[in-house]
Amino acid sequence: MWSSFCSSSRATLILIKTMTEVIFVETSASRMEIRACEIAEENYAQGRKLQIIALDQEQAERLDDLLWTFKPDSFVPHGLWVGSLDEPDQPVVITTRKERVLGMDSLLMMGYSEVDLVSRFSHAVHLVVDTEERLDSSRRYWTLLKDAGFSLRHQSR
Repeated sequence: MWSSFCSSSRATLILIKTMTEVIFVETSASRMEIRACEIAEENYAQGRKLQIIALDQEQAERLDDLLWTFKPDSFVPHGLWVGSLDEPDQPVVITTRKERVLGMDSLLMMGYSEVDLVSRFSHAVHLVVDTEERLDSSRRYWTLLKDAGFSLRHQSR
């Protein structure tokens, strides 16, 4: 994300690259999609606009259904995103497309996303699934993002 400010009466424009914060959140494979719904609810409560990138269309549809039902006393406005040049009306969008949706400031990755895509958000979450294969991949992803200069944080269950 880029931010700017002006200094002195000559209005010198200085651009500052603010680094994306990426949180690695541990979860079990059986709770992955429920945990995604909880993260969506947290982001909505904080006023963030969240883009969820699902692994495939089936997972996107399951997440869409779960966001309606995972808590009987909660509602997170959301929708499936198939692509458009317009900004979505919903504060949470679910997609399989690995491109930034206009107006979204936070990203939830059910898998892995390119460094360039992650850098287009102010806040991102990567779900670390507790299978050995996924743990190894997440460790390599941590190193990749760390080497790229991202602000990283780990959150256990």
